Amino acid sequence: MRDLNYELEKKKHVSYCGSYCHTCDWFTGRIRRTFQTALDMVEEIGFRRFLESKVDIDNFKLGLKILANTPIDPGCKAEAKENPNDRCKIRQCCYKKGFDLCCECAQFPCDLLKTNPGVIRFHCIENLQEIKEKGIEHWIDKQWKEYKG
Repeated sequence: MRDLNYELEKKKHVSYCGSYCHTCDWFTGRIRRTFQTALDMVEEIGFRRFLESKVDIDNFKLGLKILANTPIDPGCKAEAKENPNDRCKIRQCCYKKGFDLCCECAQFPCDLLKTNPGVIRFHCIENLQEIKEKGIEHWIDKQWKEYKG
């Protein structure tokens, strides 16, 4: 399908918990572009009639500007290092155990995964089960097909 180094993709762009950076709106910059478009529209059109009695327009525009200039997410594994203050306990668990994916662990799926809101929302356990059953190549190809679809 694509000329990919699947092992490199697994090591760099498939998060420990089973999401894929190349389909993430933060990673691709889509979220930044969306907020920039909204900011441009507010500055060009104004929307005062709709906004001024409901929100502080200057603060609203500032919020849009902050989100439009948020750095693109480098990906979960780009931030991997031993760090007791890491916001992601899943990343720390895998990193300390030397795993590329949670599904490599004998305790998969553990309570840390089962109770994580992001894991639940993005169906990461199901993703990891599919990776385990069908292989990383199949899963990545499926992600590209569905995302670009």
